[in-house]
Amino acid sequence: MFGLLTLAVLLVGIQGQGEVDPKLDMYGIINVLYLKADKDMNGMISEPELADVYHGFDTNGDGRVTKTEFVTLWQSITHGNQETAEAFFYLADLNDDNIIDSKDLSPLYNVFDTDGDGQVTAHEFAEKWVGIILEAPLAVLFERSDANRDNVLTHNEFSKFFSSFDTNGDHSVTLSEFEHGWVSSSFGTTAEADALFKAMDTDHDGRITASHDLNSKFTSLDINHDHHLIILEVVTLAQYLPKPPLQG
Repeated sequence: MFGLLTLAVLLVGIQGQGEVDPKLDMYGIINVLYLKADKDMNGMISEPELADVYHGFDTNGDGRVTKTEFVTLWQSITHGNQETAEAFFYLADLNDDNIIDSKDLSPLYNVFDTDGDGQVTAHEFAEKWVGIILEAPLAVLFERSDANRDNVLTHNEFSKFFSSFDTNGDHSVTLSEFEHGWVSSSFGTTAEADALFKAMDTDHDGRITASHDLNSKFTSLDINHDHHLIILEVVTLAQYLPKPPLQG
């Protein structure tokens, strides 16, 4: 019950922000996932319970969730587009082998255990899902930029990270282009677009360019200094997005 109350408060907080958030239905789906996960309704999600959420996408029962299985069912549940559904798959496929299985689900439990105490509370479950929803647009942009589909971005590929927002083809993205690209892609609100744009416009010249802004961001995102970016490195940009209030 605590978990459902937390999520209800979350939804009220989002609705009160004025602009309609296209992710609002996604936040509601957290309720469905929570009810599926916490079967004994004790306010705690065990590792097998979390695994069961993802096993629900294993439509042929072979113990592995393929991208096709996940995307097909996710779209039927959320009525979202394929690009976004694939983003949620990639965020769960932690080892980038295009399968969600036990190799992903055990470490995924640790991802949900945000305080590292070995247990996932209802609040942690809701909090992490909100984080995943905020990360999803960045995962979509990652996939748009990954030209050779090798699950990593080179420096050159990352330089085109926001190229789908560049409506006039001048190899830079203004705030108005960024807002339009963000909202028209159903990523979220203009407030989110403004916050991320401000963080990415490192030289504060009113536009995002590869040479000045994305170049410096690539270096800061390349945590292991291997001169490539994996999706988990890129989605850390979600830290710049305004988060809805979680209470409880």
